[in-house]
Amino acid sequence: MRMLNNNDAAGAYGMLKPEERARAGDPDFDYALGLAAIDSGRPTEAVAAFERVLAVKPDHLQARAELGRAYIALNEPEAARRELATVRATDGLPPIVSEALNRYVAALDTGLSGGGTQIKSNVTVTAGYDSNVNNSTSDSRILIPAFAGLGYATLNGSATSQEDVFGQVAGRVSVSHGLSIDRRLIADISASYRGNESEDQFNQTIAGLNLGIAQTTPDWGTFTVSAQAQAYWIHGQPYRYTVGALGQWAYSTKAQTDYGVYLQYAHQTYPGASLQNTDRVTLGATVGMPLNTRFSPYVYSGVYVGLEEATHSASGNLSYNLVGARLGGEAKLSNRLSAFANLSVEYNDYKKPEPLFLKERATLRTDVGIGMRYALGKGLTVAPQLSYTNSDSNIVLYDYDRVVGSVALSIDF
Repeated sequence: MRMLNNNDAAGAYGMLKPEERARAGDPDFDYALGLAAIDSGRPTEAVAAFERVLAVKPDHLQARAELGRAYIALNEPEAARRELATVRATDGLPPIVSEALNRYVAALDTGLSGGGTQIKSNVTVTAGYDSNVNNSTSDSRILIPAFAGLGYATLNGSATSQEDVFGQVAGRVSVSHGLSIDRRLIADISASYRGNESEDQFNQTIAGLNLGIAQTTPDWGTFTVSAQAQAYWIHGQPYRYTVGALGQWAYSTKAQTDYGVYLQYAHQTYPGASLQNTDRVTLGATVGMPLNTRFSPYVYSGVYVGLEEATHSASGNLSYNLVGARLGGEAKLSNRLSAFANLSVEYNDYKKPEPLFLKERATLRTDVGIGMRYALGKGLTVAPQLSYTNSDSNIVLYDYDRVVGSVALSIDF
């Protein structure tokens, strides 16, 4: 006990452990061995020692309290709460001891309920320049094979690329409510509005909802199942409604490598244009990890495959198979400044010919982005960013380039 009082738990454990077979069952010996075991990082052995003490002296409050501490170290909060609550209910405890136990039990109650309810919010305001606000070709005259005899067709302004400056405001609220120690109810609500200075016919509004349950396991990571819904308006008019479901698995190793697998289904409805309605299924996998080099970069990558099927038999030209990949990372240049970059590529292979162009569409889309993020204060960041998109299609109507430069001010609360 003198060694333990001098913070030499390892030395005390080395002295007591060889005597365990001969002296187990002696409450004083077992109590000292339990203290030495838990303070030297051996909570399993501590539990056995303290339980032997209580088998002989059920009213040994110190042993019961230390048993609760050992259960906490073993990540068994139910058992820890039971032992600590028993001690707390004992009459005549010194006030300082009773207050400490109340704090422990309250913390364990919160843990057993899944950590209570947590709410995180974010608002981001962005201003920038977009070279192609409507994702359209820059060619104003194209040849349509189905009407080749009529010569080239001239596209109106809304069908060709339009540049403009824009402003955007976006908000997000995420709620996590503990249902039990390993299960959480999650909800995510987001909305954004983007307005262009001149090309207001392409102004966009998006609202989304994600509602699901996350189940954490001791050895196999976290499994999440959620329902999703999104509404998308252009120039104040409904353009597309999406409803679906998402299943995810996420796992982090002790080396902080993050793995993930997801399966997503979405049904897309276009009001007033039911021939465009589709069902989409995507299966993907991701991996991310920190690198032990200068600037502590975190890098990630992912691959996915899927298909999108038109729900109407007359719209087979809208059905396609897809395959894609993503790569990115972020590096911390200083306490306040970080830099990030990302690259994504997706190939779409359509199943039936476009009626007007008399061939099956094939499109390779590439997106590249770079930027920096600077922390102005707690929860407040500013992020300049530059992105480039190239849609390389064998049908000129879907072939375009796009450059977007922006600065975003974001606050978390």
